[in-house]
Amino acid sequence: MAWSLLVKGGALVDGTGAPAGPADVAVEGDRIAAVGRGLRGEAARVIDASGLVVAPGFIDAHAHSDLFYFGCPSAESKVRQGVTTEVVGMCSFSQAPVHPARRDAVRSWAGGVGAALELRWETFGQYLDALRAARPSVNVVHFVGHGALRLAVIGPDDRAATPDALRAMERLLGEALDAGAFGFSTGLVYPPSAYADTGELIALARAMAPRQGLYFSHIRGESSMLEASIAEAIRIGEEGGVGAQIAHVKAAGRENWAKMDAALGLIDAARARGVDVSGDVYPYHAGSTKMDNLLPAWVHDGGIERLLERLADRATRRRIVEECLVDGERWRNVSMGAVGFDEIQIATCARRELEGLNLAALARQTGAAPAEAMMTLLLDERATVAMVVFSQSPDNVARVLAHPAIMVGSDSIGLFAGEGPRPGKPHPRAYGTFPRVLGEYAREQRLFPLETAVHKMTGMPAARLRLTDRGLVRPGFAADLTIFDPATVKDEATFAEPHRYPTGIPWVIVNGAVAVDGGRFHAAGTGRVLAP
Repeated sequence: MAWSLLVKGGALVDGTGAPAGPADVAVEGDRIAAVGRGLRGEAARVIDASGLVVAPGFIDAHAHSDLFYFGCPSAESKVRQGVTTEVVGMCSFSQAPVHPARRDAVRSWAGGVGAALELRWETFGQYLDALRAARPSVNVVHFVGHGALRLAVIGPDDRAATPDALRAMERLLGEALDAGAFGFSTGLVYPPSAYADTGELIALARAMAPRQGLYFSHIRGESSMLEASIAEAIRIGEEGGVGAQIAHVKAAGRENWAKMDAALGLIDAARARGVDVSGDVYPYHAGSTKMDNLLPAWVHDGGIERLLERLADRATRRRIVEECLVDGERWRNVSMGAVGFDEIQIATCARRELEGLNLAALARQTGAAPAEAMMTLLLDERATVAMVVFSQSPDNVARVLAHPAIMVGSDSIGLFAGEGPRPGKPHPRAYGTFPRVLGEYAREQRLFPLETAVHKMTGMPAARLRLTDRGLVRPGFAADLTIFDPATVKDEATFAEPHRYPTGIPWVIVNGAVAVDGGRFHAAGTGRVLAP
């Protein structure tokens, strides 16, 4: 028998969580043809995996690379981690649908993460066609963003959805599902998604329930409102009749760290009574988002121009400071709790010399109070600033990562470290999430066996997404494979030097094509936009 590729001599960790064992893997075209010890047959290419682990390609259960695929279709920082599939359209953000009169509103809405959106489409189907033509190097599982639905129907205003508006959003959601969306996502700290009440979200969930759509949610608050926000997400899934996924489970702000056990208990209790709820987490104690998310939701009402007008008004600035400043030293909002200005770092902005500075350092540099320096920066940069925020407990990160209902999602974008455009000092999770789970948490901390770590990055998210031919190494499944050295695999990216690829992952195969070959990257463009 002749195969296109034969991986010989490796230890197979098949994605189910079962113990590793010796096995060869044969690939023909884009499919796994055979799995077993001592496979015999001719192959156009043989990879010697002796001393290495052969695993399914990793599935990034929560990513934002869809904001970058057209500028960086290689998604190199993800593929070099072993990622072969990304779940995108998260946190209410998606590039479609787009109301033709609100293209600028959509562009400014996604500002602050380094994206320059083209928006050459209106419908979700047209967008997915453009994405297919871009030929990303990873497979893409796409959700439609609730924020995009609201912008298309209601605009950026803080107001309730009328019955007609709700029906229009349900129609657009249905069109997106027909085109290939797996469900819808919310970002209930990000306007305009934040302006929706629970009833609106339950109604949208019910509308997609007959098609088995999924509800993925960045919940309404990850700090003081943590328990109530998790309960809301569970309620939306339960009453809407759909599976619910809680994004990047965390307790933000020191005063909220003790709430983690209760928060996980809510998930456990819901699952015990039959609710289909799970979550994802990234293996770092810092998060990253748009810096304008430090501002209260009312500041965003009406869109970017109204936000900038408010930031230019001294009285409004005083109101913001009175609402958010704690003890003159920390900044508080519902998303991240209270954090010190030295814990908020500029990740990307147009003034490259500021990238990597924290707000306390910016204040010293400018001679202004930290809150004033932050608001002036947002005003000057038209709110296109991204940040990294150190708001979590490392112990909680490990506790969440070990939970049996939690899988791994980087909450990041796909970048490349070579020449060309790359946002300044992004969160290192864009380069290191998956090797960090394998190296730091499985090997060094022994938080769980290697097989469990791989399951959380392969079989578990595949089952969650109902991907019936990915996430496991089995004959007939898609030939997505990651081959790594369990003794040396390691994340090399740091907060100071984030553009560093991991070590210990010499081969990555996407749909049968070798995308990382002995450590060398090839932008094969063989990723696919997957369908539910």
